[in-house]
Amino acid sequence: MSKIPYVFLAIPHEFLTEDFLKDPVMIRFVVWMIKRISPNSSLVPLKGMSKQLLLDPFEFMFGREACALSAGISLKNARTRLKQLIGLGYVKKVAGKGASTYSVYSLQTSAFRQNSGQQKELQLEQKIGQQIGHNQEAQISNSKIIKETSNVISKVVDRSPLSNKQKNDLQGLLAYCQDKELRISERALRRWIRLYESQRITDHLLLLIDGIEGIKKPEAWMEVALKENFSTQNNNLKENRLFTEDFVRRNNWKDIKITQSYCTHSLSSKDYPFKLPPEDFRRMLVDCYKQYCQSEEVADENRD
Repeated sequence: MSKIPYVFLAIPHEFLTEDFLKDPVMIRFVVWMIKRISPNSSLVPLKGMSKQLLLDPFEFMFGREACALSAGISLKNARTRLKQLIGLGYVKKVAGKGASTYSVYSLQTSAFRQNSGQQKELQLEQKIGQQIGHNQEAQISNSKIIKETSNVISKVVDRSPLSNKQKNDLQGLLAYCQDKELRISERALRRWIRLYESQRITDHLLLLIDGIEGIKKPEAWMEVALKENFSTQNNNLKENRLFTEDFVRRNNWKDIKITQSYCTHSLSSKDYPFKLPPEDFRRMLVDCYKQYCQSEEVADENRD
């Protein structure tokens, strides 16, 4: 077999779905990312430094400004598209390899289709696509071939059947989204049901409804919200704020300023986000109070 005299960019099928193709900015970002990924380890020279960074297979460096300039997108879009891919489970941050000017991420190859029949399926899809294109060009009408083609492609796409419980959950969520007039596709719901419990999805749909007026892309917002578990953070926020208000009132603590999402200790200028796990938040706040009391006592003794 002769070598094909072309250079190809191998993009996973998951990035060529309708949801991705309708977002030209995302496609620009994906192409930028894939160009920087290698199936082999590689050494990348660091600009302005006399050393190199070792990237493992499928890892890539991300700097927001460099990405935006190279991909031809805005700084905000570079950040949001990366977050969306993280939320979908296609990309993950690599700990311990970043710096102040860049971070390292890894393409999660396990999230892509890798079954043993993949090559045959790809060849079948290509053959069918070429056949349809040829028939259209030659103006040959053959409804039977087109009907068989659509059946084969649908079987390839539906390669991970849902369990009976997941099917029931899907129907319930579809009905709920339709009733609330939420712009959420069935494809997205199917993906979420495979990744998360139905209760988690429902909780985040409720959050979506609460803030729907300020959310331009509900489906993209849900991707990030489910990944980062906004619902739990929202519950933490309410619980920690109530605890802070009660603690400050009971101890007559005047050096704490409470806002919507965090509180600040004025003397130390330390912020305590309400989205933290309640146990950690309470421990940190109580430790701050103890340190504050001790410093006050020392100051009183010195004055005496």
